[in-house]
Amino acid sequence: MSAPTQKPSVVYGRPVGTEGVPNVYAGATVVPWTPPDPGIDNLGISSVDAFAVPGVGEYTVPFDGYVRVVRSDPTSRIWHDAEVYTNLIEMKMVGHCEELGTITVRLNPDCLSTGQIRTPFDPYAGEGPSAKACRMAVGALFEMPKLGLRLVNKEPIILTIDDVRQIPPAGSPGKGQIYRMLPLHDIRRPDDQPIAYLTSLRFTMGGYLTPDELAAI
Repeated sequence: MSAPTQKPSVVYGRPVGTEGVPNVYAGATVVPWTPPDPGIDNLGISSVDAFAVPGVGEYTVPFDGYVRVVRSDPTSRIWHDAEVYTNLIEMKMVGHCEELGTITVRLNPDCLSTGQIRTPFDPYAGEGPSAKACRMAVGALFEMPKLGLRLVNKEPIILTIDDVRQIPPAGSPGKGQIYRMLPLHDIRRPDDQPIAYLTSLRFTMGGYLTPDELAAI
């Protein structure tokens, strides 16, 4: 497994340490409405992304892969009060379409992708447990060998999951909060004009993987 970037130049939120934090794989028990101990979740993920490449076209591409997410100690053992901070420490997703070829998405090593799981403010919430909301700000690297492109987003991709009733929110659908189009830049010339745009992103967080399943992706 690759280690998270030690000194990223861009930090989107609160760092979460990995030293001494156990990996969590398939077979682990997830208890709803219960803040868990810290862990590194090894989860499957699938998504459908839409790209616009000026001069080439617009394409919708399905992806499958995995993410590794480290979770902090919860701020409280009471579900409603608990906040959990997260860092995305590894990601690999692979998609394909005829025009763009095979696309591999990994983390941008110059960014620390961070997130938080907490109960939204709701003055009208009644008694009983309330669902939480999860968000993650992600810096990604899109590799498109057929076009000779390695693209990065300079603005974070905000991944969100609502109605979170367990941590991690395995099996939950989510979406990328993208307003019309998110610029993607050539990693060699990040200050030049965008090469392509990410126009939509919808994903589903899968369940825990075994170490062998993770290695096979």
